[in-house]
Amino acid sequence: MSTVGGLGVTVVATSAMSYVLIIGAGKYLGSADNAIFLAFWGLLMGVGSALSPVEQELSRQTAAAATRGARPGLSVARTVAVTHLVAIAVTALLAVPTVNAKLFGRHWDLALIAGVGVATFPALYALRGLFIGAAQNGRYSAILLAEAGVRLALFAGFTVAGINGLTSLAVAVAAGSCAWLPFVFRARGMVETSTPGEPWGALWRRMLGLIASSALTASVLTGYPAVVKIAAPPGSEEMLGGLFLAVSLLRSPLLLVLSPIQTLAVPTVVRILHQPDGGRRLNRIAAAGAGATVIVGLVVSAVAYVAGPWVFHLLHVFHLLHEDQFTVPAWTMAGLGWSGIMLVATMLAGAVLVARKQTGRVVAVWAVVAALSLLVVLVSPGSIVFRAVLGATIAPTAGLVVALLTVVTTLPRGHRPG
Repeated sequence: MSTVGGLGVTVVATSAMSYVLIIGAGKYLGSADNAIFLAFWGLLMGVGSALSPVEQELSRQTAAAATRGARPGLSVARTVAVTHLVAIAVTALLAVPTVNAKLFGRHWDLALIAGVGVATFPALYALRGLFIGAAQNGRYSAILLAEAGVRLALFAGFTVAGINGLTSLAVAVAAGSCAWLPFVFRARGMVETSTPGEPWGALWRRMLGLIASSALTASVLTGYPAVVKIAAPPGSEEMLGGLFLAVSLLRSPLLLVLSPIQTLAVPTVVRILHQPDGGRRLNRIAAAGAGATVIVGLVVSAVAYVAGPWVFHLLHVFHLLHEDQFTVPAWTMAGLGWSGIMLVATMLAGAVLVARKQTGRVVAVWAVVAALSLLVVLVSPGSIVFRAVLGATIAPTAGLVVALLTVVTTLPRGHRPG
């Protein structure tokens, strides 16, 4: 089976497991509690996404070392250490009472559970990066399946035991971050620690830049419900329940799809740029991708407009959602559908910049997307739901334009990624 085919099967399986968990939570929680759970889900997945550059960076280091017939060196350990320090800082921030209260209200324990999940993410992404960079696609797929499988297995176990509260659901979600533990032994020998690493200063600057860009990305992807909840007036949970469920159903599997594809794209770009005329080849791919993105975005938006409300109706008919009504208008689904495709294309364009070590430009692209989405949510007229959908639609579109222009205009002559 080809690399893309094997990852495709893995992505379908992990997406299906995430759908079951998200829909299952909607069945046992009312609209208000489900909004809090989805904010927790969005926060954890969003912070995980922010920390995921360690996966792309280690895949780049591994692929670059392989082109020299070597293994990655001490930079691997330093990259993981930097990411762990950032994770610890985020965990401490979640423990601040005002932050905790704004995100989770009286459910203070959710911040503790989220902190545990955040603190274990760097090791998970590190192993994934080493596996995919070394073209060990079977192990990479296995760790992806383990991550989603642990969450679903715990959720099923709690459900069978009659434990369906917010805390148990949060524990099930956070436990997936520990799926790396069985794979530690298999990663032995993949790093040559005797090889000198990149200087701490250069590595710190690049990793913090990549983490910052990924945090901005997460704020408009899986973390969007948490951002909207912070910006929303108090007591909006009932109104936002349907929107958050729609965002989670569309964005969470999207992240599962994009994470391995984006990680695979980084070493692929590294190899292309080591070929003659690699820069021009990438520019041609970017130009073709821009046209395809617009077409796919229009098609997905139309399908979401027609099928989205119908899908939610079926979920209610088959009692897969709580008896509370989750209202999701057709225009909301259309906007989120278009937004998802724009985010896909922007993330892939960003992977090209990551492979070229153009960290500042990656940050600039996602700063445009995050700032514009927040600005629209805060200052646009209309309800909080309308503003949230408008921000989710406009910002990624503008970001894609900036990303593509950056990709096709910033490749130095004779550039070779290190």
